[in-house]
Amino acid sequence: MSLKSDVKDGLYDVLENVKIHRARHAEITKFKDPKRKSILSDVELSSEQMRAIDKFYVENYGRKIPYTWHRHNLAISGKFDVRFFPELLFIPEFERYMNMPVAYATVFEDKNLLPLFAERAGVRTPRPIVTSTSGVLRNSDFKEISKETALNLIDNCGACFAKPTVGTCSGEGCGSYCFASGVDAATGTTAEELFELLGSDFTVQEVISCHSSVAKLHPESVNTLRIMTYRWQGELRSLPLLMRIGRGKSAVDNAHAGGMFIGISNEGLLAPSALTEFNDRFEKHPDTGVVFQGYKIAGVPGAIDAAKRMHSLMPQMGLISWDFTIGEDGAPIVIEANIRGGSIWLSQMANGIPGFGDATAEILQWLRFMNNLAPHERLKYKFGYKDLG
Repeated sequence: MSLKSDVKDGLYDVLENVKIHRARHAEITKFKDPKRKSILSDVELSSEQMRAIDKFYVENYGRKIPYTWHRHNLAISGKFDVRFFPELLFIPEFERYMNMPVAYATVFEDKNLLPLFAERAGVRTPRPIVTSTSGVLRNSDFKEISKETALNLIDNCGACFAKPTVGTCSGEGCGSYCFASGVDAATGTTAEELFELLGSDFTVQEVISCHSSVAKLHPESVNTLRIMTYRWQGELRSLPLLMRIGRGKSAVDNAHAGGMFIGISNEGLLAPSALTEFNDRFEKHPDTGVVFQGYKIAGVPGAIDAAKRMHSLMPQMGLISWDFTIGEDGAPIVIEANIRGGSIWLSQMANGIPGFGDATAEILQWLRFMNNLAPHERLKYKFGYKDLG
């Protein structure tokens, strides 16, 4: 190898190790939050449970892990299983190694690309009225337009939903509007002020009309299915599903934004109770009174299939967290594809089962293999493989 390659690899290794360290530190720091500390204080692992965790992780991952995440799962789900996958290893390692190199993730997380993939996969997505990518404005046909034309499209568009398309999470910057004569009825915001607020990368979309089984839960928000698909040794798999449901007057359903989440079967049956991020628990929706036990959401099998079809169009990515809802006719509508910061804790706690199930040991063994490589060498091994064949 040349000196130039050695230097390049060395710099990559240093930067990658710093980023992984920061990601791990971020997961540890979350448990300094008083609310999370309070949740942990409600439960202690037995000596037998701690020995079982140590044995499982030493055998498969190569070393012990802190008990924090198993305690957290036990406190919220009420269930113990050594196979519960800690967030400490999910975002810093599994997600990162599955979605290398990160340059691909940066591209695919641009929400203005999603309609192009959706169309190719035969999956519906909210119709854009105006989009902006790096300041380039386009109409619903993705034709470039002037700012004047873009403003005219918004001025009397009626109900719409606007959101940034790059670098956001948990519904940050999203909002519902209703424009007439260039002004939003609720806030008095003008179309031009909205563009300034959203920046250079955004979409203004038509409002989604959800299936009655979805809308009935909380009509004020678009309630969504979180479907996490991952590519493992040539097969596309999915983690246990969850549904996110809004509360109060919020137009977004994200757990971090005050919404609730609930486990849901692949056939569409909701779990008996919904949770919030800090373990508030509901057997029925506090606003609508809908009882969760036995409640069925239409179109869930079709949404799982649609997520896998779309993932197949992004072979560079090993792990994608999809947000879907169900349209009035029962067909799936894809809303977002999240490439980074997907998290596994929502899936595990909502369903009370390990996210990877029986595959947990194999996945930990792969992480052990990857961790023993120099960071630049990891780029050669993806999706669970340990050889270059």
